[in-house]
Amino acid sequence: MPDQWIPPSQNRRSLDLAALGIPSGRYPLPDPTDYLTNPDGSRDGAARIDAWLHRETDLATLQPAEVAFIRQHFLRCVEEQRQKSITYFTNKVPRRYSTAQPTAIAQAWAQSVIASPEETRSLLIVGPTGTGKTHYAYGVLRAIAETGAPTGWSAYTAADLYAQLRPRTGRDSEATFEAMASTDVLFVDDLGAAKLTEWTEEVTYRLINHRYEQCRPSIFTSNVPPAQLRDVLGERISSRLTEMCERIALKGDDRRKGMAA
Repeated sequence: MPDQWIPPSQNRRSLDLAALGIPSGRYPLPDPTDYLTNPDGSRDGAARIDAWLHRETDLATLQPAEVAFIRQHFLRCVEEQRQKSITYFTNKVPRRYSTAQPTAIAQAWAQSVIASPEETRSLLIVGPTGTGKTHYAYGVLRAIAETGAPTGWSAYTAADLYAQLRPRTGRDSEATFEAMASTDVLFVDDLGAAKLTEWTEEVTYRLINHRYEQCRPSIFTSNVPPAQLRDVLGERISSRLTEMCERIALKGDDRRKGMAA
């Protein structure tokens, strides 16, 4: 008698999507009877596909045409999920950043997040005001959306984050904190811009420490020079940011001044 009961749905083998070149995810399964409309379709082939879907056989038992039928189905699912993710990104981000495009570094980081989120270091994007840090960060989020993987993300300015978490009557600020802290990818813009108080320091520490301890990838932007992070954010916060983040430094003049001219 096993010490722990395992539901049959978790005890059976998972489909080998990687062997098909399909990223992991939750997709609707193909209908084996649809294979009968395939030029190479047959009842025997449909039966083999059905057996594979029920984890009764391996992919090697299928004919090439049957494997191609399954792969095409999941490729369509991946593309549908990708389009939904991009639409969600476009609708959710501020209008000014809805067309943000990822750099090669952003794309590589997004792929790492999808493949190994707990092993992916967070990003700390630093630079003077107006060098495009926020635009860069939203490009990173778009790169995640373009993978089509079901990866949740949330984005806040530091000021909005504190406003959401400030205790008030009729609102469970602790539940809001838990939702922010546990999202797959968290983006906090303009870290260190708000005046540091005992309350903001504690909230920031709790949030960053939670992400640090749970190995959840995050994106932070800040105007604060790296050498001054400890003075502005406090030693506990700056120490964790240093350990958990890859630093991306953006340089240049304030682009907003040029636009205003």
